[in-house]
Amino acid sequence: MRALSIILLIVALATGTALRFNNLDALEMSPDEGASWAAASAPTAAEVIARQPSLNPGELPIHDLMLHGWIALFGSSIAAMRALSAAFGVLSISLVYIVVIELLAPGSEKESALSIDDIGIVAGFAALIFAVNLVTIKYSHEARMYPLMLAAILAQVAMFLRALRIGGLANYAAVVVLTALAIASNFAALLIPATETVWLIYIIARSGWRPDNTKARRAWIIAIALAAAGLILLPKFFSSLHAASSGSLGGWRRPPALYEPFALFNKATGSFAFPILALLAIWGAIRGWQRGARDSIAFALLWMWAPPLMMVAASYAIAPVFVERYALSCFVPFFILTAFGIFAMPTDLVRVGALALAVAFSLGHIASYDRKPHDAQYREAIAAADSALKPGETMTVVPSYAIEVLRYYLPAGQLDRAVRYDPSASSAAVLILGDQNLAPGEAQSYKKEYPRVVARLRGVTVLRK
Repeated sequence: MRALSIILLIVALATGTALRFNNLDALEMSPDEGASWAAASAPTAAEVIARQPSLNPGELPIHDLMLHGWIALFGSSIAAMRALSAAFGVLSISLVYIVVIELLAPGSEKESALSIDDIGIVAGFAALIFAVNLVTIKYSHEARMYPLMLAAILAQVAMFLRALRIGGLANYAAVVVLTALAIASNFAALLIPATETVWLIYIIARSGWRPDNTKARRAWIIAIALAAAGLILLPKFFSSLHAASSGSLGGWRRPPALYEPFALFNKATGSFAFPILALLAIWGAIRGWQRGARDSIAFALLWMWAPPLMMVAASYAIAPVFVERYALSCFVPFFILTAFGIFAMPTDLVRVGALALAVAFSLGHIASYDRKPHDAQYREAIAAADSALKPGETMTVVPSYAIEVLRYYLPAGQLDRAVRYDPSASSAAVLILGDQNLAPGEAQSYKKEYPRVVARLRGVTVLRK
C-alpha cells in the first residue's frame, strides 16, 4: 500500500507539472505582473529592494529578488518569468503531501486513527486533487508572489503540526523562519498564524492551562515562536499595511457579501466540480471524526474557514480585502477533507470511481476556463495608442499602476511615450482605459476627458482627447 501512495504522488507531480508549465505565455502581461517585472528587472539587487515598496506594497522583496535572479538566468519573457511561479506551484504539490502526513500522523501521546500506509494514500489523493484544480494552477501562470506565499505557508503549516506533535528545537526554529518567510512573501499570509493561534488557544484550554501538560507546553512554545516571527517583521508590516489594504495601487474593491466565504470555494473549484468535492469533503469530515481523527478534522475545518471569515471581518472593519488569492492555502484543507472522503469509501472500486470523478470534473473546469480569454489586450492597445499619437505626444493608462505594462511592451527607445496618469494635470493625448478595478461611474469621467474612441479591445479601450 505504501507503493500506492508514492505512485499517487508521482502521478500528481507529473500531471501538475504539465498543467502548470503548459502555455505560460498564452495570456498577456497583467498590471500586477507589470509591477513585479518593474521591480525585478532593476539592474542590481539593491535597486530591486529600493523599488519594491512603491511597486509591491504589502510584502517584503523576497519574490522580487528571486525573480531578479531568475531573469538573470532565463530572461524576462512572459513565459520565463511565469516559470518561476510554475516551479513553486509544483513544489506545493509535494508540500500538500507532507502536510497531510503531519496532520494525520500519530503524536507521542496517542495512536493515529489511520495506519501509516492509509495516511500515505490520503496524502496521495490530496496531492492529486490539489494538482488538477484550477485555483491551484492559474496563479502558477502569473509572475507574482502568490505561488511562493502558498509554498511557504504549506511548509510552515507542516512544521507547525510537526512541532505540536513531537516538539524539538529544530522544529520550533523552523516555525519561526517559515512563518516570517510566509508573511514576508505577502502580508495576507498573516491569516495563517492568526488561525494557528486560535488552534493553540484551544489546545492549551483543553489541557486546563496546565504547564506540566506536554502538548500544552509545546503549544506555548509555538505561540512564542509565532510571536517572534511577527516581531521580526513588525516595523515593515505597519509601514506597508495602509498601502496594502487601501487598494490604492490595486484598484477599487467592493466590500464582500456575507455569503462570499461559501461562494469562494464554489467559484474556485467550478460549479460542476464543487458539489462532488463538497460532498466528498463532508463525508470525509464525518468519517474522519467517527474514526477518531478529531483533532485533524477540526484543524482542517478551522484552516479552511477562519481565514475567509477574517477577511470578511477586516473588509468591513478596515478596508475591502476579500480576495481569492489571499486565501489560496484555504483550499488545501478542503482538498484534504475531499481526499479523506474518497479514502473513506466502502470499497476500492468506489474509491477509484470517486477519485476519477473528482479529477475528471476538476480537469473539466480547467478546460472550460481555458475556452474563454482571461486577460486584457494591453499589447494591442499600446500599438493602437502609439499609432494614434502625433510627434511629441504621450499616452497614459488607467488604472495608473498599469503603467509598467506599457513600459514592458514599448520598445526600449520609446519609453518616454508612456507617462503615469495625473488627475490634476493630465497632459497625455491618448488614454488606455482598463475595464477592471474601477469604481462605479469612474469610467464615464475618463471618457468625458478623452471623448474619442481609438479602439475597443478585450478588457481595455483606447481613447483620445
